[in-house]
Amino acid sequence: MEKRREDRHFVRVAGAYRERQGGSRDVWIKDVSETGCRFFDKFSVLKVGTEVSLKLGNIGPLHAHIRWREGSLVGAEFDQPLHEAVLGHIVAFMSQDED
Repeated sequence: MEKRREDRHFVRVAGAYRERQGGSRDVWIKDVSETGCRFFDKFSVLKVGTEVSLKLGNIGPLHAHIRWREGSLVGAEFDQPLHEAVLGHIVAFMSQDED
């Protein structure tokens, strides 16, 4: 059984990431926690360890490192944990309903 350091909140938030030497790519944030997030990137070629800047809606840039990738799902760990008020705002007000 997976042990997590903090609660994961399932969301659907429009976001984007940018590699240090690359363009911006739009993604869907699927879940978020204080220390990271999981996002859907249909044609992802991100490698574990890659440094990225993330935007979750209008929040960011948040500096992060890619920790895992399974196909189009990517897990990122924030360099600095989200403040609990920021995390609460993302979960309560930014998540969009599925179409």
